[in-house]
Amino acid sequence: MRHSRCDVIITYCWNRVGYNILRSLASRGLKVWVADTSKKNICSRSKYCAGSFSYPDPFTQESEFIACLKEKVAELQPQMLLPTHDESQVIMRHRQEFPAELIITYMDEESLVNLSDKAWATEKAEECGVPVPKTYKDWREVTKFPCVFKTVIGNSAKTVFFPKDANELEKLVNEYSSEKTLLEEWIGGTDYSVDCVRWDGFFKASTYHALVTKTDGGGTTTQREIVAAPELERYAKMLLDYVDFKGVCGLDFRWDKENGQIAFIEVNARFTGGLATPVTAGFDIPWVVYTLATTGHYDEPINVKVGTKTKWILGDIITLVGRTLSFKFKRQEWKQALKFRGFDAFDDYRKDDRRAIWGEMSYYLGKLIKNGKLNP
Repeated sequence: MRHSRCDVIITYCWNRVGYNILRSLASRGLKVWVADTSKKNICSRSKYCAGSFSYPDPFTQESEFIACLKEKVAELQPQMLLPTHDESQVIMRHRQEFPAELIITYMDEESLVNLSDKAWATEKAEECGVPVPKTYKDWREVTKFPCVFKTVIGNSAKTVFFPKDANELEKLVNEYSSEKTLLEEWIGGTDYSVDCVRWDGFFKASTYHALVTKTDGGGTTTQREIVAAPELERYAKMLLDYVDFKGVCGLDFRWDKENGQIAFIEVNARFTGGLATPVTAGFDIPWVVYTLATTGHYDEPINVKVGTKTKWILGDIITLVGRTLSFKFKRQEWKQALKFRGFDAFDDYRKDDRRAIWGEMSYYLGKLIKNGKLNP
């Protein structure tokens, strides 16, 4: 019999993504427990949290992590275990160790690993007709700078670089010689993210573009706006159909409207960092996924409101500090990052749940003190 106080366990809940999933499902009457390596964070401090627990690091203590989850699943008897980030690969590697009736809304481990590989995903995109940037097999082939140099595995733009000349590029090639990397042409314009849910014949997507990014040149967004982009959503569906993806994911594109160039960048086979934006706009992705996974269909109307804007408050603070310390800030960026009016919602703050953002801030402060970095 299912535990009366737990319908869903969400993992990797230290950040705003987990928080927006928590709010989405709890607002529908579900009892949601949150879990992370940390004990205090934005989700555990939220009033919407039915319960919380911490677990060992899934990437350095895999067996202990799985043992902890198995114990909690047995204790709480949830209907669903909902990973939110790359821990999904670890969990799916051990899928057979969990009860067969437990719903885990992800594909098999191999599919997740392949999609997280930027080179593999780019190759598949090109095969099915989605436009991709020009790629280089040898760094000496590059004649136009800046270019894009990145490891094929990574998130939040932590290992994405934009070398401005051959000397910078050569240094990166030598530094990352032991890792698999991808070298591409630079595409101008703006970052666009297409959030998708594809599930047994169901497909829905919405697109937002970046107003502010936490790192120079792209990556994690701190301010976003929903836009009408049917062409990008068509390309997203083409790729997901081609690889027969099932679940929730986000596809990143660059779109240079001055010359009309569109290029696929990567797939994030999970909930995206900008989740608050489509949810606020009317595409309640966590609830859609939950409903599809538990009933097999979703019949409610989904009307995405173009022009919806959301802001990650702490992310903008981190952006301003980082830009200032690196002497890369621009006046217009400062003005945009300091704006609070005109947003439909904030990723990490709600008036009815003020304790949550303090949990987020204490988590980031702890990481800054421990690691000396603004990006956990």
